[in-house]
Amino acid sequence: MRKILFGILTLVFFANNSFADHSPKKMMQNMKAFSQLSTTGKLGPFDVNFFLYGEIPNNEPTSMANKKFDKILADKMNLAAIIMHDGNIVYERYASKRKIDSNTPLMGMSMSKTAISASIGALLCDGKISSLDDTAKQHSKFLATTPYSNISIRNILQMNSGVSPLGRSDEKKFNRKARGVQKFSGKADVRGAVKFYSSAARDAGSQFNYHSSDSLALSILVEDITDKPLAQYFQEKLYSEFGESGFMQWTSDKSGTTVSFADLTMTTKDWVNFGNFLLLQKKSNTCLGKFFNDGIDKSLNTGKKNGSRYGYQSWVFNVHNQPSMVLQGHGGQFMVLDEKTNTVLLTISLNENYKVGNLFSDIGKITERLTQ
Repeated sequence: MRKILFGILTLVFFANNSFADHSPKKMMQNMKAFSQLSTTGKLGPFDVNFFLYGEIPNNEPTSMANKKFDKILADKMNLAAIIMHDGNIVYERYASKRKIDSNTPLMGMSMSKTAISASIGALLCDGKISSLDDTAKQHSKFLATTPYSNISIRNILQMNSGVSPLGRSDEKKFNRKARGVQKFSGKADVRGAVKFYSSAARDAGSQFNYHSSDSLALSILVEDITDKPLAQYFQEKLYSEFGESGFMQWTSDKSGTTVSFADLTMTTKDWVNFGNFLLLQKKSNTCLGKFFNDGIDKSLNTGKKNGSRYGYQSWVFNVHNQPSMVLQGHGGQFMVLDEKTNTVLLTISLNENYKVGNLFSDIGKITERLTQ
């Protein structure tokens, strides 16, 4: 029987630069640490809590070559790349020289944020949230004591809450407090991080500003509604629908509240299965699909030159002249849900400047080249 476990690990790679350093060397250290986390337990000086479901799979490793796709995806910084078409994997490549294969759990950085929004969508569909126009205080006594009190769930999903100052200059300290690293060692505190700001910086709905504070507020919202950590709710409600490997982990603070802005770790097949699950929900126009389609319809202009928009905790790019969901993580991870061709494209890279994995690259054009 698979087990759910809350454990403690120590993370050596936080010692100096935390996740602020996205160099390939540091990213490899981060990825390796997360992939081994559930079996080693001790990886450095800082105690960090985590939610764990199941065990790392030990199946026969798989791969599927294709020279056409290799021209774009066979980059030395790419740990894994998968293309799924019509629900079937048509390309699968791993960095075997780095000891990465289909069984290796890989952390998705900010791709994790879409797991938050999927959980909010599930609560909406189950009637636990009556409307995305509900305010945070209607569902959380804790958030009622923060600047999020009168802000709508929709604004928080869209990174449009107005709570955090424009830019991300303070985010290092904010993230360290949430994770419990450096001077906050052993004192991880998601709720304390959300109270980092005593008042909102501007009116809600006035301007998009990408900041992890909104993602943590949503983690608290899910926990206060369900009386379960976000990670556990996501595993029971959603991962159980698409998970193939039977393994999932997500870091949390000292009280068990999920550090939701990053750190969700799954095998690459489970990541691409998650993408395909969302794609099917959207195309079938299920309740959850309508939720994500609404996120695209109401997506905000990010002001970036690549024309990207932001929906409900996921990016929106034009792919084949159609607005499409894109999950992206700083450091070179992304997953494109291409509805027109019924294709899911996933890459997990070590290099944030690698064109295919760069947050500022033209994801739409790249995806079109891969699906022509």
